[in-house]
Parts: sequence; structure tokens; C-alpha cells
Amino acid sequence: HNWDMVYNYGTFDYYTENFYVKFARGKLPYQLSVSSFGDFQIEYLQTGRGIWEQELLLTQAEKQKLFELLEENYLPENRTYQYDFFYDNCSTRIRDIIAKACNNDVNFTYVYARPHTFRQAIQSYLDYQPWSDFGIDLALGIPCDRVMQHTQGMFLPDSLMVEFNYAAHNDNALVKPIAEIIPAEYQLVSDTILTPILVFSLFFLIHFILGFYFIRSKKKIFILTDRLIFTIAGLVGVLVVFLWFFTDHHATVWNLNILWANPLLLLFAFLPVSKMVGWKRKFLKIYLGILLALLLCWFFLPQKLHLAVIPIVLSIMFTLIKVLRPELFFRTTNKKTHGHK
Repeated sequence: HNWDMVYNYGTFDYYTENFYVKFARGKLPYQLSVSSFGDFQIEYLQTGRGIWEQELLLTQAEKQKLFELLEENYLPENRTYQYDFFYDNCSTRIRDIIAKACNNDVNFTYVYARPHTFRQAIQSYLDYQPWSDFGIDLALGIPCDRVMQHTQGMFLPDSLMVEFNYAAHNDNALVKPIAEIIPAEYQLVSDTILTPILVFSLFFLIHFILGFYFIRSKKKIFILTDRLIFTIAGLVGVLVVFLWFFTDHHATVWNLNILWANPLLLLFAFLPVSKMVGWKRKFLKIYLGILLALLLCWFFLPQKLHLAVIPIVLSIMFTLIKVLRPELFFRTTNKKTHGHK
């Protein structure tokens, strides 16, 4: 009989208890779901997404084994799994179960033109979403900058399709040529002209002008923009610490954004300058040194930081200099008049 079903490893139960907390902490179980191709196709038509087909060139015995593996995986006790963004997701599971059905006799021959890191691999999906790109670069740490090894690029569905197109099985092609079933109806375009680099560069310019004006004319060191940039950096620091130490996400550890986004800045954001003495002043001096070193070593860091971080760091450094060395802004040149005999 005809059997036209879709097995999807990229689903989860929205009614899971504490859904958002578990999702944020990387503890939300993903699961294999099954639906008819008709329902699947309708969903993609409604959302304007494209569908491409790759028919597997397997023997009848291998097809039967693949079906049995999928059905076994769909059993209630087997269908959920601990999702990992790079190493065990809805795309890599397809690669692994097909290879298993072929007794692991699959040769993935596709060779990329140059080595890619995981961060570079996902960048093409983010070029048109500058704020999502910024957020992901803030959240993902050094593991994201590891160079992908053979077959690891298939954590992305598009890469999975390309690599399967060049894969071999029993000295023959693993799949038929790619066939387009439904064309995509939308074109990717940038979702905003107010990119992070533009917004934070404008902020730095305004912050510098206002800060220079107030400290020279009104002798006021700490103003609203100082408190705002400390608050922003402090909140980002809280997020970095949370994702690093309090979640199961493997890609969010060893995040060098912690060098500039320090949670302690939330304390200083609401502290009068007169209270920034003792250990607090020492901390700010060390912090200023770290920020300077960060900029000097920018191109040598093991983690690629987002360019929008640069104007943020410059804004923080300007504030720190005002707090630590306000006399630099008050200094004037004394001119002496000499008479002639």
C-alpha cells in the first residue's frame, strides 16, 4: 500500500511544563513526530517555504530497515531526545539513521572549498537578520568557532541536502538528483536599516558629545548615557553567565563576551561616583585595562566577537576614563607673559 509520511525530528511539545524555562536552559526534550505528507505540504504552502526532494537509492531491504528504525524511534519511550544545536539535532539525526539503515556504508565525498567554523556556517542564515546575528554572537562562545570536521556541516539542513547529493553507497550515488517540489515564495531581505553596528555607533557618538559637554561645563561626571551603557553591558553579562553556567547548552560556554559584559556593571550603573572608591575603583581600573587589551587583541581572539561590540566597548571606556581621571577633562593650559627689558 502507499505510505507517504513525514518523520520530523525537529518538533517539541508546547504544553511541556515550564516550557520557556526548559527551552532557555537547553533542557527541553525534542521529539520525533509523524504526519502525512499532505499536511506537511499544506503547512509549507501556507508559510511560503520551499520543499526539495531527494529520493534515496536504497535496496528494498535497506528501505525496510530504515522504516523499521524510524518506527522504533517513534515509540513513546524512544521518540524524545536531548537536542544539541551542533552535534545532535533534527538534521544530524536524519544523516545518522540513514547511515545506520545502510550498515554505515555511506561515503560522504563532498569537500568544502575552505575550512568553516560553526559560526561561519550559520552566518549565511543571519546576513539578513542583523539583530538575530548580534544576539547569537552574544550567546555563543568559543565552541562555535571550532572548525567543522568531516560530516559535521550537516547540522544545517541545506548542508545535509548538498552533502547527500554527493554521497556514495555501494559505489553508487546515495540519492537521485534534487527535485524541487514547491518553490519558496519569499526572498530574503534585511529586516531593518537600524543595524546593531549603526545603533551602537550613533550611541557612542552621542554619549561622547554629551559626556564631554557635561563634564566640562557642569562638572557632572556620571550622566544618563553612562548609566544606560553600564546597564546594557551588565544585563548582557547576566545573560552570558546564565547561558554558560546554568544551562545545558554546549555552545554557550567559554564565552569571551564576558570580558566586556560584566554583571557587576549593574551595581555601578546605580552607584554615585562618590561611592566608587576602594575596591570598586581598583575593579574599574582593571576593567579598563581588560577592555583596552580586548580591542588590541581583537583579531587574535579564539572567538569572533560581533563588530557592534566595538562601539559598546568604546562607550564603556569613555565612561571609565571620566570616572577614574576626571581631571583630564578639566585641565587647561596656563600661559605666561614675559616682558622685555
